[in-house]
This record gives sequence, structure tokens and C-alpha cells, in this order.
Amino acid sequence: MNRTRRAFLQLGAGAAVNGAVAPEGLDLPDPLVAEAYRWAAVRNVLAAVNPKVFPGYFSVCADGRGFGYGNTYPSLDGHQMTDALLWLGAVEVAKQNWDYVRGFQREDGALPIAILPTQAAKPIGPKGYTAEVSANGGLYRHWAPGNPLEALAGPTFIQNADAIFRRTYDRDWLAAQMGAVNLAADFLAALVDRKGVVHGSGYYVERPTRYDADGVTQPHAIDAFLRAAALNLIVGAGRAAARYTSLAGRIRRAFVETFWVRDHFAEYLHPKRGLVDSHGLSDSNWAALAFGAALPEQEKLVWPLLENEPKFWFGGMPTGIATEPEGYEAWEFLYPDRMDLAAMGRVWHLECAARARMGDADGLLRAVRRVCETGRANGYYWRERYNEKGGYGAEKYCEYPANLIRIVQRFVLGVELRTDGTLALGPAATEEYWTQGFGQTLEWRDRVLEYRFEAGKLSGRYRGPSPLALNVRRAPGAAWKSATLHPGKRFSIGL
Repeated sequence: MNRTRRAFLQLGAGAAVNGAVAPEGLDLPDPLVAEAYRWAAVRNVLAAVNPKVFPGYFSVCADGRGFGYGNTYPSLDGHQMTDALLWLGAVEVAKQNWDYVRGFQREDGALPIAILPTQAAKPIGPKGYTAEVSANGGLYRHWAPGNPLEALAGPTFIQNADAIFRRTYDRDWLAAQMGAVNLAADFLAALVDRKGVVHGSGYYVERPTRYDADGVTQPHAIDAFLRAAALNLIVGAGRAAARYTSLAGRIRRAFVETFWVRDHFAEYLHPKRGLVDSHGLSDSNWAALAFGAALPEQEKLVWPLLENEPKFWFGGMPTGIATEPEGYEAWEFLYPDRMDLAAMGRVWHLECAARARMGDADGLLRAVRRVCETGRANGYYWRERYNEKGGYGAEKYCEYPANLIRIVQRFVLGVELRTDGTLALGPAATEEYWTQGFGQTLEWRDRVLEYRFEAGKLSGRYRGPSPLALNVRRAPGAAWKSATLHPGKRFSIGL
């Protein structure tokens, strides 16, 4: 590839957008993915930031009005957007949004699934289904029966604290937030029964409702407790860290025993009907692999079922909640529409995380390209949901573009900013990527790393106030190589 073409793919100089900087220095051999990444950032994630509402505000829609002007959705959407903004360098936006959401945390650790200032102290929900919004605009209980999403806000909050700390390595900031982090973890712990099953209804599905313990919640809760434990260790709270580590272990033991059915994980556990496993393979299986919650022998059985299963794609888009959506029965719809029988970005993120862990670079890039193609066909905007009839729901929803940024960084490029200050690079890249070369200019804190993978080696230059500990590997599952990068010096590491 000639230098002019590669310079184009490196996206040029980033433009300031809402206090953040558009992506620059992303070096990919695929012009479609490079272009989609840029517009996912500029037209969607960064465009959704609006300090006129409050410092740190971002909408879940690129137009700032889908789902209500000035409304905040901290559960799940809040983490997807926060993580994407951090990858784009908008650290202050992420921290200010954290402060805003923290202000709505109750004494018992509960956090709202939505913050609706214009609906303060008013009921909300469709006819016949209402929930009360608190005086400050916080919606703590869903309008649908069974209170779906009860177990959603806590993991999101903990994951955001972890993401902000990894980006800033600000121990003083972390110490000041640990009271709120542990409150959220304790609220989540209260939803864990004696056996170790996390209740709280569907993790991110409302219609149909997975009442009341679902297979996506369990791996997310394991991840949240392990992150809470690691953050507590950083601030010297060993007892709290041990408690949360133990909780994560108990949930995992319950998950691999309770949800396992022959060769896969069931979808959810109903309080009266027992284990529900009548919709084919569900996203519980992607979640189990994405977070490493399955036992090794279970991974060996379930991965071949998932790897090439086309029924997970709805209307040609990744990724749907189950392979046989027609199997849902009337009693599973506590609210009568079928909004969530669709492909959605949150499930796609789980699929990509699982493919990266399992070393499936081809499958990972295939799903990424499909999402990019859909965005290109719609002016680089994405719909909220997709099914066989096409896209529907909010027209400029930020879930797919936010996850595109996260997936390219975390899984394709394999970037991990570890809590000990080490940088790890473990890409899940195809042979085409390795042949043509790929990399980026990565900036975090006061450090800059220009790097490129090509022909079995990593090379580049590092700038920063002190040496950088680097771990690098050629592919998931390969052995890590350690190196120390010195400021101002070029490096080359064979892989």
C-alpha cells in the first residue's frame, strides 16, 4: 500500500468536537473500518456530548433528542458511551458524567436506570404500566412488571470507575470514589442468593422480560465484583477486596452449575417455571465466553456451537439475543411488544469479546465489517435495533458506534491499560492485517505511543515522563513478551 493511501487511512489530523478530539493516527489496512471508526466518533459519540445540559452530559443518541433531550441513561448505555469517550480522549467528560450519576446514588447503593429531570416526581411508562420518577428525576424501578434491569446499574457504575482509573491512573481520584463503588457493589451483592445466583431480572432485556435471573447478568456480575476487588486492592482495602473476590467465585460456581444444559448455557431462570432454554442458543453463551465465566471443558463444547451460527444475525446484522426468537411464548412478554427480539450493539460487543478470547480474528472482523457496512449505507448513523425487516427504534442511537470504537480498540487492536500501569497489546487480527500492517498513535495520561504491527514484529516510538512497561503478544492465547520502552527511543520487538 502506498504512503498516500496509508496517510488517508490514518484519518488525518483530528478536529476538536465538544471538548474532545476526533480520532487520529489510527492505522488500519481496511478503509471501510477506518472510515466507519472516524464517523462513529465524530458524527455519533462526540456529537452526543452537550455541556449546555450539564458539564459531562452526553445523550444516548447522536441528535441529542432521541429518548428525550437532557435525559441520562447511566445503566449500560452510560458505560458504553463512557468507555468510547475515554478511548477518544474525552477524560473530563467521562469524569464529570461520573460525578453527575454518583449524585443520584441512594444510601443503600442503588443507582437509577435513567435520570429524567423533566419527568421529576411524575409517573412514566406506557398506558397501564407506570413507574414513579423520584423528585430529583431518578428512575430506580422499571415500569415493567418484575423490575427488569435491577442488576444493571451496579456493574455499569463499577466498570466505569475501573475504566476511568485505567485511563488516568489517578489514585487520589480513585480513593475518593471507593465509597460509592463499594456501595454499588454491596447493592449488587444483596441480589445474590445463598446458592450464588444473581437475581434482578433481565440484564439488558425488557421485552421479553427474563424474569428474574438471567444468564447475561451472571458473567457481568462476576466481572464487576472482580473489578471492584482490584480497585480495593489499589487503595489498600484488602478485606473488601477479599469479600468481592469470594462473591465472584461463588457466582461463577453457581452459574456453571445452574445454567449449564448439556453443551450450552440456558437463557434465564424463572422463579416458577425454572430454567428457560426454549429459544435456541442465547447471548448467555456469548457472555460466558466473553468474561471467561465458563469452565474450560464447557468452552470446548459451546464454542463450536457459536462460532459459525448464522441465526445470531438478525436481518444480516450482529448480534441477536437468541437463535430461535419465534420460540418465545406469550407468558414471557410482561409488556406486550417484542422490541428486544432483535440484533443490538450490546450483544454484538459480547460476541466480539468472545471471539477475541477464543482467537477468532476472522469472525471478529467479519462482524465488524458488517456493522460498518450498515453504518455506511445510512450516512454513518445506526438504528437502535435490527431485525428481518431492517432497522427500527431510535434513528441515531449511539450503541453500535460506541461499541465499534470499543471493539476496534479492545479486541481488534487488543489494547489493555492495566491497573498496575502496564500497557498490554494483544491484537486479534487477521493475516491480511499482519501482511499489510496496522497500529495507531495511542495517547493516555501524559504518554504517547506510536506503534505498528507488521511481518511478525512490533515497532514504534514512545514519549512520556518515565519508562513504560509493555506486554505484547501476537494473538490471543500466545505467550506474552515483556519489554521496557524508554522515552524518545524507537523500539522493535520480534513476536
